[in-house]
Amino acid sequence: MNLPDTPLERARRTRERAEELGRAADRATDPEHRQRLREKARRLLGEGLEGQDGR
Repeated sequence: MNLPDTPLERARRTRERAEELGRAADRATDPEHRQRLREKARRLLGEGLEGQDGR
């Protein structure tokens, strides 16, 4: 089933992806990899917040 891609749905998926990246960073053993994962999660959350106004 293909659901409509609404701004709210995109924001939810972005937030879920950032949470997954955060959990992966918690499990990562290499400090550099952990840092890259955390930065990617922060970047996703920042983009998600910018897109929430529906524009």
